[in-house]
Amino acid sequence: MTDRKDKKREAPISYRPPKHLRDEFYSRVQKSGLSTSAFLTKAVFNQAQPRQSRRPSIETKLLAKILGEAAKIHGDLQQLSTGQNEDIQAEIGSALDELTVIRAALLKGLGRNP
Repeated sequence: MTDRKDKKREAPISYRPPKHLRDEFYSRVQKSGLSTSAFLTKAVFNQAQPRQSRRPSIETKLLAKILGEAAKIHGDLQQLSTGQNEDIQAEIGSALDELTVIRAALLKGLGRNP
């Protein structure tokens, strides 16, 4: 147990990006799929910019899941509209139009064209 005193950890090196670059810094770290420490090590020692992770981010997964759920709702509403009176069909048509807008926003969030 006395060896532990000799093996004290070194103080960490900290980095605080300037305020105007902070969002970009954290975005690049997240896209790389690396820890902040690994990202900085690669950047400091003049290695190529880390590649973007092939694993989708949590936000991308959630947007894709919501897009799938919106498609299910769209299909269900279309099935409900058949055989209904004109008033109900108009309401369902309005809901379908709103789902189209939601779908376009989700696709834009995923970086795809609607």
